[in-house]
Amino acid sequence: MTLAFLDLDDFKKYNDRNGHLQGDRLLTFFGKLLQKAVEGMNFTVARYGGEEFAILMPNTTKEDAYAFLNRLRKEVNDTYFEGVEHIPYRCLSFSCGIAEMEKDMYESEELIHRADQALYYAKAQGKNNVQLYDKHNMCLDEIKFKQDLEALEQQVKFFLSKDVYTYRHSKRVFKYALEFGSRLDELTDHERQTLILGALIHDIGKIEVPRDILNKRGKLEKHEWEIIKKHVTWGREIVAAEKRFDDLLPLVELHHERYDGKGYPYGLKGEEIPKLARILCIIDSFDAMTTERPYQPTKTFEEALEEIERCAGTQFDPVYAAKFIAFVRKHYLPLAEMEQLN
Repeated sequence: MTLAFLDLDDFKKYNDRNGHLQGDRLLTFFGKLLQKAVEGMNFTVARYGGEEFAILMPNTTKEDAYAFLNRLRKEVNDTYFEGVEHIPYRCLSFSCGIAEMEKDMYESEELIHRADQALYYAKAQGKNNVQLYDKHNMCLDEIKFKQDLEALEQQVKFFLSKDVYTYRHSKRVFKYALEFGSRLDELTDHERQTLILGALIHDIGKIEVPRDILNKRGKLEKHEWEIIKKHVTWGREIVAAEKRFDDLLPLVELHHERYDGKGYPYGLKGEEIPKLARILCIIDSFDAMTTERPYQPTKTFEEALEEIERCAGTQFDPVYAAKFIAFVRKHYLPLAEMEQLN
C-alpha cells in the first residue's frame, strides 16, 4: 500500500489574483484530471483538504508510484487552465510526497505522517516535484545550519519574484551537494558545510541580470551572454557584503571555471581551481542539463551522465566527475529508469 499527497502549487496566489470562485473551478478541474489519470487502476483519489489531494494505491510500490506521479506532474505542467500564467511557474503544477506502508509501521497514521513529511520536503525543494519519503533526507532537511542557512535562504527567495527556475535550480543543486557531499569521505565537516551553503547561493548574482535575458527561450545574443557571465562577479560582490560568508566566495565566483582552463571569469586550470568549486561545477552542470521547463526538451539523467563522462578532464575534474557519476547511478538512476518504463 502506497499513499501520495499532492498539493497545488501557489494556490493562494492564484486565488488572490483570480478570486475564490475561479479558485474553486481550478480545484474541480484538477480533481477531474486526477480522476481521469487513475481510470482503469485500483487507485482511490480524494480531496484531503484545501488544495491538497490524496491518492491511495494498493499493491503498488513507492517506485512505481513515483514513476506514475512524476509522469502525471509533467502532463499537468502542459495542461492549460485560465490564469495559471500569472503564478510563479506560469503553468499548472503540484508538489507530491509519497510513502509506502512498511512492516515496522504499527498504525496507518504513520503512513500519513510519512507521506506528509515527503510532501513538505518536496515543497522545500522548490515545488513542482515528487519526493519519496526517506528518513535520511528528512533528517538532513531539518539541519538548516541555523542562522547561516536561514540567511542564505532569504537571499535565494528573491528569485521567486524574478526567475522561479533559478530558485528551483539553486534548491536542487543544494540538495545534490548535501547528498553527494555527505558521501565524500575526503571532505572535512567544514568543507562539507561550505559546499552545501555555496551550492545554495552560487547563482545569487543572477539577481542582477535583466529578467528578459534570464527568461529568454531562444539562443542568447553575444552581448546577452556576456551579461550572463557577469553573474559570478556580481554574486561575489553580494556575498562579500557579509564577512561570515567569505568561505563561500570561491564557489560563487569560480563554479564556471573549467578543468582545461577555458572557463570564466579567470581561465583557471586544473587544481588552480579550488576543490569545492570543481565539485560544484559538476553538480551545477548536471542539474542545468536535466532541468525541466514547460514545452522544452531536456537531457535524461543517463544522457547528462554520458556528457559528464565525455567532458571529464576537459570541462570537469576527472576524479570528482567519476565519483559523481557513480553517486547518481546508484541513488537517482534507478528511479529515472523506472519512470521511463512507465
